Amino acid sequence: MNELYSKTLRELGILDEIREIYYENTGMVISFHYFRSDNELDFFPLKQRSEFCKLIQSSECGMRKCIESDNKGLKNAKKIGYYNVYRCHAGLINVAIPLMYKGKDIGAIYTGQVLLDIPTERTFRELYKGLEQLDIGYNILKEAYLKVKTVDKERLHFCARLLFLIANYIISAEKEIFLQRDIIQKDRELYKKEKEKIKLEKELKDLSISILEFHKKTREDFNKIKKEDLKNDYIISKAQLFIKTNYDRNIKLESVAQAVYLSPNYFSSMFKKITGYTFSSYLVKKRINAAKELLKNTNFSIKEIVYMIGFEDYNYFNRAFRKVEKIPPAQYRKLCKPSHHFKVN
Repeated sequence: MNELYSKTLRELGILDEIREIYYENTGMVISFHYFRSDNELDFFPLKQRSEFCKLIQSSECGMRKCIESDNKGLKNAKKIGYYNVYRCHAGLINVAIPLMYKGKDIGAIYTGQVLLDIPTERTFRELYKGLEQLDIGYNILKEAYLKVKTVDKERLHFCARLLFLIANYIISAEKEIFLQRDIIQKDRELYKKEKEKIKLEKELKDLSISILEFHKKTREDFNKIKKEDLKNDYIISKAQLFIKTNYDRNIKLESVAQAVYLSPNYFSSMFKKITGYTFSSYLVKKRINAAKELLKNTNFSIKEIVYMIGFEDYNYFNRAFRKVEKIPPAQYRKLCKPSHHFKVN
């Protein structure tokens, strides 16, 4: 669920404006943390990040300790449900701000990389004792440390508080809009499915009328012909035509059997006897043929094609295609057209 929320967190363009204005007015950077499998960090502005932090993080050990410090800072922030000011392993002051939506963690903001007191060579000497293991030259690190920005404690808390309130308010508002869009989209999909259902029902009704008309016609015009065989051939030919024009919909044997006034078992047996295929295998064959045309002549992805031809399960389609064509659909497409012309799944 967190990944679903953070998927759209990066799409909130207004957050970019917030962090730019924040930097211009405070001199402090903002890092967005998205809750994904790779714990993605998004720094801004990259060129203005503390040179001291850049040096610390150039060491593998230093980077690891930075991440540990940030994770600990965020953990404490989530405990209190508010921003948390903490000192990192390298002695700088940072702030972790959890981003919440309806009680769910969807990400975090880090800001800071500052000091509360003016940096001096004396404070650096004490600090360097814990950083020697990073194997970074004393003088180059000291020079970067002495340039670290200082922020008044009260101002730091004010900025953190303001950032917490603004960011979480905007996320809540944007998420509500996102959810409304999602609901509207689902309503559209339901409406589309309902239209498809109505269209399919009309086709079945037309098939029923066609069969009734045939019965009437045989009584009038075909007395000299063996009516049963003629009727059966007519029914199955109509059923085949129905499948040909509706294979991309949710066709059921029971529905077609009902439309031609036969029991499902009798219809299934008759269909197999006349066509040589079961109803389901015939339907799959038509869908696979349609898939082959789309694979050869369009740039739709295989997943898109699956749903366009009436399959509901991607894995089932793959198995059915391999059974009919003896090769997977991706290989079939590759044999039919150059790989650079189509969209890869």
